[in-house]
Amino acid sequence: MFATRFARYFATAVRCEDLISKGNNKYLRTAKSTFVAGLPLHPNPLPALEAKYTHTLKVLQVLPASSVFRQSSEAVTQHRLDIVRTELSEQTQQDANANENAISIVTGKIDSGLVEELLEQAHDELGLAAKMIDWKPYEPLEVPAPPNQWKPFSMQEAAGEGNH
Repeated sequence: MFATRFARYFATAVRCEDLISKGNNKYLRTAKSTFVAGLPLHPNPLPALEAKYTHTLKVLQVLPASSVFRQSSEAVTQHRLDIVRTELSEQTQQDANANENAISIVTGKIDSGLVEELLEQAHDELGLAAKMIDWKPYEPLEVPAPPNQWKPFSMQEAAGEGNH
């Protein structure tokens, strides 16, 4: 329940930042379309992407430091955030071509699709991090696993061959 409220808070904050960034067109886009059905062009994607990654890192701080999910998600998200921040700091804000070039560099370095797809992925990662707080996968199992549950499959045993 706490994580759900937490996720709603961050989702609202991200939407507010998206609205602010859409109204503030310091950055211009020369691209007219993503050429992907149902995926609209974002007018100011890099600051929105930076905000989503920052929020995801804040949500991940709630999980225990020993959690494998937290460690791996933080590493990936921080790496992507560093790429976005580097390009944002080097970007010339008055030039639309420089903005498109920065977007191109970010998508090339991250190599996971268009910047709008990266925004959707970041949104999904934020939601998953919030769900992980609810699910608590880092806690011990309520019922211990039965013996030999993780024993690998053996073709010889299945065929009735081998040592009896």
